[in-house]
Amino acid sequence: MADLRVCSEPLPNVFVLDCPHFPDHRGDFTKLFHASALLAHGMDFTPAESFLTRSKADVLRGMHFQVGEASHDKLVTCVKGKVLDVVVDVRPESAHFNHPIAVELSEASHTALMIGKGYAHGFLTLEDDSWMLYSTTTVHCPSLDRGVRWDSIAFDWPIEHPVISDRDGRHPKIQELR
Repeated sequence: MADLRVCSEPLPNVFVLDCPHFPDHRGDFTKLFHASALLAHGMDFTPAESFLTRSKADVLRGMHFQVGEASHDKLVTCVKGKVLDVVVDVRPESAHFNHPIAVELSEASHTALMIGKGYAHGFLTLEDDSWMLYSTTTVHCPSLDRGVRWDSIAFDWPIEHPVISDRDGRHPKIQELR
């Protein structure tokens, strides 16, 4: 069976992955994770926790990250619907600080993102009933949970008034990290 393939590395330690997909008369089968295939590309990823979000159209979740011992690598994919997935470097000393990238993920694309430590992650749902599956290398720790306002990063979102949580609306601006 084919292994995960790295398509690109748009930021240091952020990888776009092609997930092997096998359709047949019964439906289809997609490999979403393979530890040794990732390790062969220098990604030592051991999931500690997994999450599934289901969202209506125009929902924006993010931009979230964990700090300290809760910092984690994250593997994300869209298993139903379509999202615009956005990653931004939140390390103030980084040359890539506030230089976001975006990748469209969908059930049809069979693409995943591996996101390293030091990045905030979020996504905008482009279709109703979009499902995101993500796994992290640490267990979520509410006291070490952080975020930055979605509209403060250097990204031109394709929406002016997304549906967001109260929590996401209260995040500080990314400029406050410096």
